[in-house]
Amino acid sequence: MSKTLGPIHYLMYEKIKFQDEITDFLMDGDFSQIEYEPVSTKPLEEILDQENIHGYLQEKIDIVESRLAKALSLCKNPSEKLFKLGKECGRDKDFSNFEQIFTDLNYYLLDGMPCDQGLSAVLDGDSLYLITNTNLHKKYQDAIDLENSRNASCEGGHSHDHHESFEVGAGMVGDLKSEESTYHKYRLDFLRGYFSESPYEVELVNGINYKITKK
Repeated sequence: MSKTLGPIHYLMYEKIKFQDEITDFLMDGDFSQIEYEPVSTKPLEEILDQENIHGYLQEKIDIVESRLAKALSLCKNPSEKLFKLGKECGRDKDFSNFEQIFTDLNYYLLDGMPCDQGLSAVLDGDSLYLITNTNLHKKYQDAIDLENSRNASCEGGHSHDHHESFEVGAGMVGDLKSEESTYHKYRLDFLRGYFSESPYEVELVNGINYKITKK
């Protein structure tokens, strides 16, 4: 990955920090049973390992995902809380078109690094699909090795001003992967809250994908 900070890195940092906000919301600030400390909220350029941007961000992803997985297992009413948080996040958003909807929503969704291509947004007719190409969340139910995270790298010379996985594609949605995922059920609660005061609704498709359509 590039050794120069670009807009993608800052967006990834915001996504990472938001996962800790979810954990805080679920646990009401009580982290006594959470193994890892929250990630820093200082400006990224002040804390980043400039020689290992990808490894640094990957390590933080692993930390916040592990913290969130633990919080989801401990919280007594995660579905109710996630709906409430989603409603707060969706308030006053611009729902005028799917491109703007995904741009705003993408701030809250963390599915690995962009080069993992864990999530794709595809516009098919009157529906926006959030397609899970790879479920990157299930591994966090087990222990992680932060040393491996820090040594992670991203192959290829893609731009760090934008990435195709953060843009809406167009085309026919074919056969979607099917998988049972507790994480994606909880994400559905957040999304239902997010769209609750909008002209749109969301449904879970095959356990790990989402279809957003007008009500």
